[in-house]
Amino acid sequence: MRKLTRMPSNGKGRLSVIAVLALLNGCAAPSYQPVLPPAYMQDFNPAADLDAAPDLAPDSAVPEPEKPSSPKAQAREFTLNQVIRTALKADPVIHSAFENITQAEADLLTAGLPPNPEVSVSGSLVPLDRSFTVTRQGGPPQFDAGISMPIDWFLFGKRAAAIVSGQRGVDVATADFANTIRVRIASAIAAFYTVLEAQAMLDLAQENNANLTEMEKIILNRVALGGVGTIEADRIHLSIFSSHRDVHARELELNAALNQLRALLGIVENVPIEVKGSLEIAKPASPLPIDAAFKLAEENRPDLLSLQRQLAKANADIALEQSKAYPQVVPKIGYTRQFQEQAIGYPDANSWGAGVDVVVPLFDRNQGNIAKAKSVLVQSRANLQAQLTTLRSEIDQAVNAFASAHQILVNDDPGQLDAAKNVRDKINQAYELGGKTLIEVLDAQRIYLETYRLHITSRSNYWHSLYQLNAAIGKDVLR
Repeated sequence: MRKLTRMPSNGKGRLSVIAVLALLNGCAAPSYQPVLPPAYMQDFNPAADLDAAPDLAPDSAVPEPEKPSSPKAQAREFTLNQVIRTALKADPVIHSAFENITQAEADLLTAGLPPNPEVSVSGSLVPLDRSFTVTRQGGPPQFDAGISMPIDWFLFGKRAAAIVSGQRGVDVATADFANTIRVRIASAIAAFYTVLEAQAMLDLAQENNANLTEMEKIILNRVALGGVGTIEADRIHLSIFSSHRDVHARELELNAALNQLRALLGIVENVPIEVKGSLEIAKPASPLPIDAAFKLAEENRPDLLSLQRQLAKANADIALEQSKAYPQVVPKIGYTRQFQEQAIGYPDANSWGAGVDVVVPLFDRNQGNIAKAKSVLVQSRANLQAQLTTLRSEIDQAVNAFASAHQILVNDDPGQLDAAKNVRDKINQAYELGGKTLIEVLDAQRIYLETYRLHITSRSNYWHSLYQLNAAIGKDVLR
């Protein structure tokens, strides 16, 4: 540190202080609104009342639920919109991702703050073992006060570069948050339709069991009258036993699907839940070409947007590290009061001084951090290219899966299910009158069961593949 040069006191010192204060007045960190990525499912079914979704997050105040066996216990019913809203609210990962935005905004705030000025106060040439007088002169004692502040952040654009880097960091965190929401919504929708499919399969299994039970009554009546042998009673008993196992298996599948949905909704209490929806399709959506879907994904996928913003941040970080290579420049201004009258017989005097400290970047020119920032840029480009390759494969698979589900759906004969049911009912009636065999009855029941299962599966696959494609694109382009 060089010593301040003392100069006669005049109005220039006050002008310098005013100039520094005016400079600091314009150094407040600017507010920044990040560019928000497209919101996946933002406009899904706007007619629904999302505020009606039950609040079952773990941290919410939920009354003590009644036991499911109690006659007063009522199941919580969820529509698709309510499932999405509740799943988003209950996911701690989403809260964690949101804090990443808060942290990035805090980094931006720090980047926009100018350095604090330093104030120094000191006394020198103070008598130690004797007092200073005109006959025994010394000193004279003096009092020094000074203020200094770096200006290289302003001269070389260090602060501006740090602000740009901080803004790009907020952009990345925002895109990552949007991608977290996209993934969570996709999981919630898939769980919703899995429950609907499992419920439909259970209803079908119970219907099949009820039909076989009715057939058992007819057979036992015919055996009692001597119309058929007891072997047919044994056959129907075996079929009923098999249907009981099927019902039990479907109950387990539904329970597993509900538990998966319960976990997504953040429900830890012993509260029964149900879903309100249908697998039926009023008007199937048309499949998308792969190239068109891929182009939409490039524009809307928040994880891809995050990687693109990481490229921008890497470039901003390079500029920041290069600006840090410039030397630190610290101007200073000070005031000195000399107490001369007692020490040397002259009047006390006031003076001021100014100076500047400059760090000479002889060895450390921030070479390492600049090289690291450039490496991060190369790495970001590689990550973006890898994601584009993966995205192309994901879009190709999602488009083909939806096209296949769409083709099966539109080619499905809508009267096939009714025809199978009519055949089953007519054969049952004919058997009751003695015109058909039990083998024909069981075969008709099996065909009806398989046809109905294909009916349920085709519609479930349609909804799953539709929303899977929407999630892969990052936008609900198909309805």
